[in-house]
Amino acid sequence: MTLSCTRFGLGSAILAVALACGPAHAEFPEKEVTITVGFGPGGGVDSITRAAADALSAALGQSIVVENQPGAGGALALTALKAKAADGYSLAAAISTTVSFDPHTQTLGYALDDFEYIAAFGVFPEALVALPSRGWETFADVVAAAKDAPDGLTYASTTSLDRVVMASIAEKEGVTIKPVPTKGGAEAVAQTLGGHVDFAYSSGTYYAQAAAGELTVLAGLGKEPVPGFEDKPTLESLGYDISSVNMVIYVAPAGISDEAKAALVAAFEAASTSEPVLELLATRNMGSFTLTGDEFDALIRDQSAKFEAAVK
Repeated sequence: MTLSCTRFGLGSAILAVALACGPAHAEFPEKEVTITVGFGPGGGVDSITRAAADALSAALGQSIVVENQPGAGGALALTALKAKAADGYSLAAAISTTVSFDPHTQTLGYALDDFEYIAAFGVFPEALVALPSRGWETFADVVAAAKDAPDGLTYASTTSLDRVVMASIAEKEGVTIKPVPTKGGAEAVAQTLGGHVDFAYSSGTYYAQAAAGELTVLAGLGKEPVPGFEDKPTLESLGYDISSVNMVIYVAPAGISDEAKAALVAAFEAASTSEPVLELLATRNMGSFTLTGDEFDALIRDQSAKFEAAVK
């Protein structure tokens, strides 16, 4: 017998509605999605996330709220994300080493398996930079200056990775290089331009100032020279067994539904080809590299395994 919602008395009709004619299952998302950026306003992660917000909103059909929770190289935002509901409505933006490197060198409130890996945008042209007035042409000049400085040198730091890198170099060279922690790339560049530190590690925020001649690129951290500054060495070419390939990443708490993850992955794929994102990646010299979903998950796990082996 087929039930009809219109052929019963009031009480039976209510029961029939509850059992047979209830509302259809709503598709994700039903409300706004919040992305918490693990770095301060104005840096690369923040700027790219805000550039992607409109395209993400259009793809999802809901508003995108971007907020900042800087600190510990993105780790504060990821720690907070882990405690949030795994419903797809809370994401965090950080950099790949926040999950692939940091947990291997310090005790954190999260691990690799605590997140679903949604998307990665661009590759940071990571570099060490300084004011031209310092007179340094490459990082070899910085090391020489550190050997002559009774109290050593200071540099603006943004991640635990750069602190490990600098500590390794300082130990090898027998010099003192002291980190001055900052809340992100914008602050690191500002500290350098203001003469408050001797040099800085920057994941890419420096690029406009370097292109304008306001900062000198001393060395790149990647496998290849920084695009546009091919005459500058990498740390590897200077004899240090160190390199880094870092990306802007977007993650959700582990355990979100397949439906929510698929919708988010599709939205980020759409955002990655949007004009504002491509223009900003070009401005910051980050290329147009994009990974999403399972491919991104595989890459981040491979990076984590390599970093784990390297720091043992």
